[in-house]
Amino acid sequence: MLKTFYRVGCDRCGVVFEVEEGELAGDAVRCPHCGALSTPKNAAPVEYVVLQDCEIRDWERIGMLSNAVQDLLLKALESGRAPKELLPIIAKLRDVGALICL
Repeated sequence: MLKTFYRVGCDRCGVVFEVEEGELAGDAVRCPHCGALSTPKNAAPVEYVVLQDCEIRDWERIGMLSNAVQDLLLKALESGRAPKELLPIIAKLRDVGALICL
């Protein structure tokens, strides 16, 4: 399932953070770093695939991926969301049984 997040830059500390589409309904969002209210005037949309409780079943197949893709995949599984560019790889791993997602 694709979800849209927005990258927002804090007006006070400059930290860039992401908020879900539903959280952007108001005029301001709270920065998780400094707590200041920031106006999402130039928020850039980013789409992610939301992963539901995935588990790696075949580490040998995961080991055949390049190190960069392995890192992306492991970070995506840990956070529960993956960039949509990673979706074809996740789908293929699910098809061959190397990755099980509920």
